[in-house]
Amino acid sequence: MPTSPSRRAVLAVLTASAAAGLAGCSTPWGRLRVQPPGGDPPPTTPPPGPDELARRAAVSAVTAALVRVGGLDAAHSGPLSAALGEQLAALGETPPPTTPSPTPSATATATDTPTPATPTPATPADVASLLQQAAQTATADLAEVSGGSARLLACLAAGLEVARSWLLGDAAAQPEPSGSGTPSSSSESSSAAVEPSGSSTTAAQSREQGALAAALAVEEAAQYGYGVVAARLSGAQRGIAVGRLAEHEQLVEQLRDDLLALGAQPPAPQPAWTLPSPVTDAASALALAQQLEGASAGAWADVVDAAARQRRAAAAGQVLAAARRWQRWRAEAGVAGLVALPGLSGR
Repeated sequence: MPTSPSRRAVLAVLTASAAAGLAGCSTPWGRLRVQPPGGDPPPTTPPPGPDELARRAAVSAVTAALVRVGGLDAAHSGPLSAALGEQLAALGETPPPTTPSPTPSATATATDTPTPATPTPATPADVASLLQQAAQTATADLAEVSGGSARLLACLAAGLEVARSWLLGDAAAQPEPSGSGTPSSSSESSSAAVEPSGSSTTAAQSREQGALAAALAVEEAAQYGYGVVAARLSGAQRGIAVGRLAEHEQLVEQLRDDLLALGAQPPAPQPAWTLPSPVTDAASALALAQQLEGASAGAWADVVDAAARQRRAAAAGQVLAAARRWQRWRAEAGVAGLVALPGLSGR
C-alpha cells in the first residue's frame, strides 16, 4: 500500500514552489518603495561655504554703495561707478544701473517699461560711509576663506578705501612722506606663528616663503627705483619720493626678518635692476613711481593668498598701503579715475 506524503513534506514542496515563482517574476519586489504624497522632495542643496558667504556679503555691501553713487555729481559718480562696477564683476555679479534710462517718447504706450526715477541725491559723506562699510565687510572674514578669495577681498577692500579717500579729498588719508613705514605680513606674529611640522603645513609654509621672497624682490626693486624717481623730481614731489624710499627700505628689512622667522634664508639682493622704461624727466619719473606701487600692491596681494590665515590681515594692510601710495602718484601725474582692485587690476 503506497505511503502518503507527510504534512511537513507537502508544506516544504509548496514553499519551494512559491519561492521559485517569486524569483522568476520580473518585478524587483525587494526594491519597491512607496512614493510620498506630492512626489519626491527636491534634492537638498548644501549650505554655502565661507567663500560664498563672504562673496555674497561683499556683493551686497558694494551694491549698496553703488546705488547711492548715482546721486553724486557727475565728476564723482562717473569714476566711482566704473570702479564699483569692476569690483562687482570681479565678484561674479552684473552691476545694477546707476543712471536713469532715456525719457520715453510721446508714442510710448502704457505697456512700455517705466523710466527709473532719478537717483536720490547723495552727499560725499553718505557714500564714503558706505564705501568704508563695504571695505570692512570685505576684510571681516579673511582668516576664514580660501587664499584666493582672501586675495580678492583684500584687493577689493583696498580699492574701496582708496575710493573713499578720493571722494572725500582727504589728504590725511594719503600717506605723507615719513620714515615710519608699515608693519609687514608677519610682523604681528613673527616666528611664534610658525605652524607645527607636517607635510601639508610644510607645503603651505613653503608657499608663503615663496610669496614673501617674491615680495622682497619687488620691494628691493622699488627701493632702487625710488632713488631714480627722486633724482628726477623736485620740490614737494621729491620729498614724497624720498619718504616712499624710506618706507620701502623698511619693508625690505622687515621681509628679510619675516623669511628668517619662517626658517628661510633671504635671497641676496641684486646689484642693480633694469627699469621698465627710461626715466629722463619728471613725467617718466611719475610713471615709474606708479608702476612701482602697482607692483608692490600685486606682490602683497600674492602674500595674502599664500600667508597663514592669522597673517592675512597684516598682508592686506600692505596692499592698502601700496594702493594709497599708488593713487597719490596718480593724482600727482594728473591721471583720472580710480584703480578698482589694487593688486589685481592690470595683472
